[in-house]
Amino acid sequence: MKTILKFDPHGLLLTLLLLSSPAAADVVQTPLPADVIMNQGAGGGSLLIVKLRLEDGGDLPMILDTGAPVTLLDKSLESKLGTRLGTTTVHSFVTKQAAGVYPAPRLYLGGVPLLAGSNVLVCQLKTLSPHFPAVLGILGMDCLRHYCLQLDFAAGKIRFLDAEHLNPAGLGKGFPLAFSKDADNQGVEIRPVIQHVGLLGGAAGNLIIDTGNNQDGMVAGRAIRQHAAGSYSGGCLKRVKHFLAVEGMVDRAVALPGCVWDGNTYTNIAVSRGPGEAPNWIGLRFLARHLVTLDFPNRMLYLKQTGTAPLSMEPEHRPPSH
Repeated sequence: MKTILKFDPHGLLLTLLLLSSPAAADVVQTPLPADVIMNQGAGGGSLLIVKLRLEDGGDLPMILDTGAPVTLLDKSLESKLGTRLGTTTVHSFVTKQAAGVYPAPRLYLGGVPLLAGSNVLVCQLKTLSPHFPAVLGILGMDCLRHYCLQLDFAAGKIRFLDAEHLNPAGLGKGFPLAFSKDADNQGVEIRPVIQHVGLLGGAAGNLIIDTGNNQDGMVAGRAIRQHAAGSYSGGCLKRVKHFLAVEGMVDRAVALPGCVWDGNTYTNIAVSRGPGEAPNWIGLRFLARHLVTLDFPNRMLYLKQTGTAPLSMEPEHRPPSH
């Protein structure tokens, strides 16, 4: 299940202004990290987890989350982060809690320092959502927006590509990327979006690209109800649970036979309700049916369909070797 992170307007604005300050905006050319082997199950129900490290050598498993505007670290790391700069509030569907704003530590991936913002938020990650895996952080768009990332689920690899010499041939269909703006935070850019209909159709609008959602995505509740006809199957208990989810009486994903999106057919999709102000999201389970290239510097998304069923159901899929 996706935990949508929201922040206190004043605290988030302060944080993002720091992230976009001249010091943070002057991108220094650094070596690109080598290919990263995906964790087993990523895209087939599990999130993408990358193993970073701090400057002192401590291991730092983090969720790679394009739906998170800012990088978050677990409170257990607080003693390593220097002087707290301020506080804000982090909200999720489950709860809310105070978060500290700290200077960003240097984060390394395979020995290569990552470009990031000027600060990070610190909170009790497990408290935000019971569905979080055992990680120590969430790597957000303040870092990821500097890179061209390719998610190759067939090969089980994350690649950092050279955005200045990217050849779109063979990458699939291109979609111009923009960043959604949060009206509550004075129009600050926060999440990557494409202008497109949602997974279950409807009017075109902001479709958020969120690797931190382990479902196929989120849509408006009325779209779920419209597509649920004929999907009630199985035993009595299963049908009752499905009905309750479709009607929004319980907070769980709704399993549907499939959908057609951008002219391509997909089977066995799982969607939940998106928030009223931003109902349409694409999640990792849907992305994993493609070769995905997120060219943030040039603001382009490329999708090349590699399967119709969820990754764990594709007969040709094999877990990546370690």
